[in-house]
Amino acid sequence: MSVHRGWFRSALTVSVLAATVTAVPQVGATAPVHPEGVLRLSDRHLVQGSTVQIGGEKFSENGNLDLVLVGVAGRFTVGKVTADSVGGFESSFEIPADLEVGSYRLVAIASDGDEVASLNVDLLGAPEAEPTDGSGLGEKEGPSAEPLAVDRAGRPWVTGGAVVGIVLALVAGGMLLRRK
Repeated sequence: MSVHRGWFRSALTVSVLAATVTAVPQVGATAPVHPEGVLRLSDRHLVQGSTVQIGGEKFSENGNLDLVLVGVAGRFTVGKVTADSVGGFESSFEIPADLEVGSYRLVAIASDGDEVASLNVDLLGAPEAEPTDGSGLGEKEGPSAEPLAVDRAGRPWVTGGAVVGIVLALVAGGMLLRRK
């Protein structure tokens, strides 16, 4: 039995050692490192179908970036930009009109797939278009001289109950003040 146990221990030691050696990063291999970029928008409230001006800085020199909106509805590439010789860019992109309203993250992704910058944004619905046929629909109505009809409690026992409650509260308060 001791031969089998010794063989098992040796095999286990060799497999643990092999797993450890393969898990240690190799000395000559380096992963590409991207600087942490900064995205700039004039407003973080985007509107469906609108054009958005965007700027960025502190990216890799002459680096290509994909601009992606990431949200519950999925990932949507909205533009591609190339940083200049100092790592900055100025560009614009259009928000798809059919994109679902909600909260998104605008992400800059380097050409190797690394996320190098992100920004939280809210996507708002497009404003209703004004009709052009002169129908008057959609026009803002101003104040009128017509009285505002407000439904109130019309039952006499509701109004009477409120009055009785107020009177009882006043009497109880007066009695408490007189006690002193």
